[in-house]
This record gives sequence, C-alpha cells and structure tokens, in this order.
Amino acid sequence: MVAIHQALFNTGHVTDPNDLKSRAIMQRDYVIGLNAVTDQAYVHAKVSLLSGRSVEVRQAISELVLDVMQQYIAPQPELKIQLRVEIIEMPKQTYRKAVI
Repeated sequence: MVAIHQALFNTGHVTDPNDLKSRAIMQRDYVIGLNAVTDQAYVHAKVSLLSGRSVEVRQAISELVLDVMQQYIAPQPELKIQLRVEIIEMPKQTYRKAVI
C-alpha cells in the first residue's frame, strides 16, 4: 500500500501525502464464477477520488494502481489471482473532512 501511495503522490495528482489513506480487508468467504473452487482469488482496489478529475486522469490513476499491484503481488502456484481497480468519485460538493 505504501508503494501505491508513493506512486500516486509522484504523479502530482495528490498534493498532500496525508490525503492518501489505505486499508486492507481480507474476505474469508467469497465465490468467483459458478463454483466454490479454491484455485482462484482476487485483490480489489477501490480508489475514491473527489469529483472533478477528467476521465483521462481517472484512467491514468487506475492504470498506475494496477501496475503497482502487478509489481508487488506475486503470482501464487496453483492460484489464479484477479487484480482489479475501481475508481469511485466522491462528490466534492458534499464531501467533508476534519482533522482533530
């Protein structure tokens, strides 16, 4: 996650590194496809951005995050891993933040 933070900060799309926040949540129960097989897994990154960035910038951020994931998530023998990135826009007009 630190590598993703650094890569995003390096793009210049984020000016304050403290605006970058990550968490990892492991799902023990999930199904991929139609069968409860154990030879598949996925890593899903949700990137929440304040609204106002162009489609091109959002696409670039999505590609960047996927590239970093591919660098740091090692292939596993006998396991097919899907790496996914989802960009979510948070309406700037209603987003609020306080630091206390």
